[in-house]
Amino acid sequence: MKVRLSEKNLLLEVAKLAGFVIWYLLIALSWVLSPKETTPLREILLTRLIQTVAGYIIITIYYMIFNRFDKRELLSKRLFIVLLLPICCIVAFFWNFLSHVIGKIFGFETYDFFSLYFFISTLFYLLPTLAFTGAYYGISYWLNFNYQRDKAQLATNLANEAQLQMLRYQINPHFLFNALNTIRMMVEEDKDVARKMITELAGFFRYSLSRKDEIVTFKNEISAIKNYLEIQKIRFEEKLVISYDIDERLNSMKLPFFIVLPLVENAVKYGLQTSKIPLTIKISAKLNSDIEISVQNTGKLVPPKVSEEGTNTGTENIRKRLELCYAGNFSFLLSEKDSWVTAQILIKNPVKPHTEK
Repeated sequence: MKVRLSEKNLLLEVAKLAGFVIWYLLIALSWVLSPKETTPLREILLTRLIQTVAGYIIITIYYMIFNRFDKRELLSKRLFIVLLLPICCIVAFFWNFLSHVIGKIFGFETYDFFSLYFFISTLFYLLPTLAFTGAYYGISYWLNFNYQRDKAQLATNLANEAQLQMLRYQINPHFLFNALNTIRMMVEEDKDVARKMITELAGFFRYSLSRKDEIVTFKNEISAIKNYLEIQKIRFEEKLVISYDIDERLNSMKLPFFIVLPLVENAVKYGLQTSKIPLTIKISAKLNSDIEISVQNTGKLVPPKVSEEGTNTGTENIRKRLELCYAGNFSFLLSEKDSWVTAQILIKNPVKPHTEK
């Protein structure tokens, strides 16, 4: 977002400078070519330069004020249209006033401030003020339109990437082979366990296949997580210890699809590589002034890398999708302390997130 604002300010500044250069050349040339004009060329150019510099200062202040109003959404478009002409008249007045002040400093003869002719001459500055205002909001609208379009495209790409990661689960030969091989053994040893594992596997795949939106309820995400961990629990038995601490008030909370489950999958994969047995995984979700979701596992923090199996969704994907949904009102941290790895999502001032469309 900071890059976008910087780009916007730079483009507006270039447009403003170009506009004032053109305006200066036109008004200077029109004065020079006037058939009855006897004013020395140096004075003409200097006078018009003073008017241009004064305009640059006033319009810059004008842009700064309205940029703050835009950021804070203190001025609706409808109200701005109603106030457009009065505001531009005020800006033109100050432009004229500053031109006269600077002119007096340089010793040019000027008419009295606030005389009738002063107010009439203010109309001379009204047209360029309206033109600069139109250019400002035209450029702003164009940049915002492009930004929203790029943001929507990025959201679509990230959602598709997440869906592809889920599809990798469905066709991942290691995950499917291990699950099905365990089921095959359990059919002979314990049919009830085999039946339970098939149920969990079906529930897990149902979640990935039935997605109709990029935004789901926390309850559905947790259900898929439990399906996944039950499958792993049957496979690894006493090597895996799992605990949940979920605030039920969060069940209806909306969050991006497939945003917590990858953290759990990473906890299993990397935890088994770095933790003493048994691997302990703790999943918690708390609602206080903020929403805190954390996945903890014993072991060491391993820098995420994309593997051939596709089992790592990439924490950067998670971070970007959270940014799109919660627009800066979140934090996402990976840390290691006392042989515990913690992946934490903190959502500040929880409100319904924007949909990724």
